[in-house]
Amino acid sequence: MVNSADQPYRLYGVTPSYFTRKIQAYFEYKRIPYLFRRFGGGHPEARAAGWPGGMPVVQTPDGGYMWDTTAMMLHLETRVPEPSILPSDPVQRFLCFAIEDVVDEWFYRPAVGSRWFFPQNREHGSWEIGREVSYETPLPCHEVATMVADYVTASCAAFGATQENIQAWIDEVLLPWVRVLNAHFEATPFLFGMRPCLADFALFGADAAHFINDPVCRGWLDEHGPAVVQHTHRLLHPEDLAPGAWATPGDVPDTLIAVLRDMGRLYLPWVSRATVAGEAELTFARGDRVTIVAPAFLKEARSVLLARYQDAPSDALDDVLARAGVREYFANYAAQASAVPTFEEPPQPTLNRPFAPAAEVETAMFERATGGR
Repeated sequence: MVNSADQPYRLYGVTPSYFTRKIQAYFEYKRIPYLFRRFGGGHPEARAAGWPGGMPVVQTPDGGYMWDTTAMMLHLETRVPEPSILPSDPVQRFLCFAIEDVVDEWFYRPAVGSRWFFPQNREHGSWEIGREVSYETPLPCHEVATMVADYVTASCAAFGATQENIQAWIDEVLLPWVRVLNAHFEATPFLFGMRPCLADFALFGADAAHFINDPVCRGWLDEHGPAVVQHTHRLLHPEDLAPGAWATPGDVPDTLIAVLRDMGRLYLPWVSRATVAGEAELTFARGDRVTIVAPAFLKEARSVLLARYQDAPSDALDDVLARAGVREYFANYAAQASAVPTFEEPPQPTLNRPFAPAAEVETAMFERATGGR
């Protein structure tokens, strides 16, 4: 049983949200009872519990609160272990965590940037979010939409996306990634076989909320990643999925090696430098340069991933990472490793915060919705 009192979890978020869609798909795949509550930050009880504002937040059946999608999903795995979302093979399990990391920490950037720097996406996204956030505010929908668009657009520079370089993010980050994923999903329905893993849900969140949702992005994926679109569609209706088998232990096909190799083009070099120095310059092939700060939450996530690397079987895993040309980004940074946390208790990480000034729009709407309480 998920809870003895038969009370559902309550998921507070918005549908066009990268991380809301990620955990929403997980709840539905695992058949965990939950209620979806649209909101934009106006939740006094969650704030009082220490929630730092990163979308979404979940109320537990006993009335407590938890946040951070990765940590919440790993916590829920301790409560509802089957069907598991972690591959049984240790090498594949580490690769699952590594791919989930790049989706959560890297592709969020072109997702949000493409929403706010392409006019058709901006109009579509601001209206969708404004409509949902208006459920909890006294503001007219168009006013909420404008507020969201203005504030979130202003937050993009903090994570490296600007009007001037967004096309480089699309051409050099997003589309190569879509193409390698497309080749892999032409051969298998999910990353590691016939059932979705943690990283599949991360991909789903990015795609369902942004890349197959926002009109301009959907055109790119229809052209370059039709199998990625189908991957998203499979998880849109998880009731149709009968959990199948994981890929054969030790099996890492060339199509998956290509996915790992793509991670090593820009993300792994940048994150390896930035989490040591605090920031690092990203240089695109077309000449754009941008210095991006590594926030504390990213440093923590990176240290945990490196701890997972140390815990994995080194020879077999190193062989795979070497095939992809990315071993150095793990083996050479062992000094950064922390420890793998446990997830028995509902997680409440203090570092999982929205980029400023995106947090300001949540605060403003919270104050308008609650009268400043």
